[in-house]
Amino acid sequence: MVRILLFLAIAAGSVYLFWTALYRKYQYLMLGRPESRPEGKDERIRSIFRDVLGQGKVLAEPAGIGHFFIFWGFIVLSFGTLEFVAHHIFGGHLPLIGTADWFVLMHEVFSLLVLIAILIAAGRRALIRPMRLDQTGEAYLILGFIGGLVITDMIVMGLEVAITGHNPGWASPVASWLGTLFAGGNLTVLKVLEEVFVWAHFAVLFGFLIFIPRSKHLHMIAAGINTYFRRLTPHGRLRTMDLSDETVEEFGVGRIDQFTWKQLLDGYACTECGRCHVNCPATLSGKPLSPKYLILKMRDHLTEVGDQFLANKLAAATGVPGANLEVAATSETVEELPMLMGNVYSEDEIWACTTCRACEEACPVYNEHVDKIMDLRRYMVLTEGKSNGEINRAFQNLERQSNEWGQNRNTRAEWAKDLDVRTMADVQGQVEYLYYVGSACSFDPRNQKIARSFVNLLNKAGVDFAILGTEEESDGDSARRLGNEFLFQALAEANVEIFKAYNVKKIITTDPHAYNTFKNEYPDFGLEGVEVIHGTELLAKLIDEGKLVPSNEVSEIITYHDSCYLGRYNGVYSAPRYILEKIPGVKVVEMERNRERGMCCGAGGGSFWKEEMKGTDRINVMRTEQALETGCTAIGTACPFCMTMMIDGTKAKGVEDSVSTYDVVELLEMSLA
Repeated sequence: MVRILLFLAIAAGSVYLFWTALYRKYQYLMLGRPESRPEGKDERIRSIFRDVLGQGKVLAEPAGIGHFFIFWGFIVLSFGTLEFVAHHIFGGHLPLIGTADWFVLMHEVFSLLVLIAILIAAGRRALIRPMRLDQTGEAYLILGFIGGLVITDMIVMGLEVAITGHNPGWASPVASWLGTLFAGGNLTVLKVLEEVFVWAHFAVLFGFLIFIPRSKHLHMIAAGINTYFRRLTPHGRLRTMDLSDETVEEFGVGRIDQFTWKQLLDGYACTECGRCHVNCPATLSGKPLSPKYLILKMRDHLTEVGDQFLANKLAAATGVPGANLEVAATSETVEELPMLMGNVYSEDEIWACTTCRACEEACPVYNEHVDKIMDLRRYMVLTEGKSNGEINRAFQNLERQSNEWGQNRNTRAEWAKDLDVRTMADVQGQVEYLYYVGSACSFDPRNQKIARSFVNLLNKAGVDFAILGTEEESDGDSARRLGNEFLFQALAEANVEIFKAYNVKKIITTDPHAYNTFKNEYPDFGLEGVEVIHGTELLAKLIDEGKLVPSNEVSEIITYHDSCYLGRYNGVYSAPRYILEKIPGVKVVEMERNRERGMCCGAGGGSFWKEEMKGTDRINVMRTEQALETGCTAIGTACPFCMTMMIDGTKAKGVEDSVSTYDVVELLEMSLA
């Protein structure tokens, strides 16, 4: 009875310490703003089976195999722990599984697999030391806890075999082997050792339980919740801000409590695996941004200031600073709420992001990094009025001429003056497609060639289309990604009015940024019932229908660079490659980083409009080097911004004369000329 009472006392104390720490973490989480994600319950449940129980995203990399065995080993060992308690404390066995040979064998097999996995993990950290992993004592302590549970359990099983003389045989080979090692020892000594290791096992178990909510291993609880509440709305849709409320004095996120609870949950869910770290072009090029540390700094800051914010929240509700809360709070500390910019994040860090989403694609627990950076930019631009000269110039050009180049808006259709192309104002009746040209293809001389080629192809295929000409406005993508939500919304509302005035039902564009914005973000501003199509999607369809038949040989070895806003944001990978494969003479070779794992050109997130001032390398040059490794004679793109960045990359490498850069549209026109 004393044994049972002692165990129950230790267990109750441990559970209390676990729960109080976990509840305080929950209180911190609820400091965040409300957010609802009610859509797609069936898909959310499927995600739990696929990505939590099945470890789908974890297994996307070889290192995930070890985690898979640790994860499932932990589940099996949890049942083993219940049997351990039932047998060694209460003197019985769990029904059905306690003495079943199949469970005993499965428990032992998973114990070995877990032990092997943690030894490999420890060796990888200590010897290989990949850049994505930090050398922290906490990581080794967690591995030690898990290893301690397995080893003490195995030793107790071996001692029991030696004490009882009962050999379980095939069902428990490790216990049988350990039993032979202990056999012949003094019975009293063996029983004392068994008792020592039984309580050592409980010490490790309850120590781990207390440690979990106070460590990064909280992710074992939070990751499943985070996966369930993952984003199911389009990746390319940023949260729309209500700018009409005149009582609102701050826009974006300046303090930790201005993030939503779901954004804060990302910090708890982070496994610190570093997959985002090694896939981020900003990190790889030496910029001050790391998506991994973006999340971890948010989490650590929340832990550091959580009590202060809770005290402030309670004071606001009761008028009594610190009442009924175990934190020190005075009227002075209540007012001193720490800001994120300057205290947690630097401006260079937040401006370094290209919004490519490589971090989110790689994350095994569905953390969302980009929206946090966008909210921080919104705060800097809209609330603090902070942005550098280059960004301000882009804003001014958009406001005055509706294009970032600052070119006269009345020259927007000059590129098409000698082509057979109608404007919407000239059309009698209605056309099937509005071709939205975009600012890049309207004003940049190199990218105007893409627009001209696309028009020629549409005419050759007999497509019924028109352009807006001088009525065309900027799509506003750059303004929004640079944090100027006011300017973006003004442009979006203007465009939607124009589209409605002409009763537009289908929009085609060769600009992935416009494609993403129209398709995913403009519905929030009234664009409904409009099909948005990227140029390569339409051209692939026209080839399929026999309206475009590539026949002339184009003798090029092409490596295709995936645009982030066409690929990772909208899943368009096949159409551009299909077109290239249909062109005679073209040989397609893939870069090591392609499709979902493709690397950004460096232009996204408004980065096209600001110089790369920090870092050891330029992102576009790094991407160009990856292209050159394929032995290509030309680089293919499907985005005017990627086009410019890759051309600049070949110039930087001194190969612009031997390695050309073409849009897929241009290559198709060559084959039809």
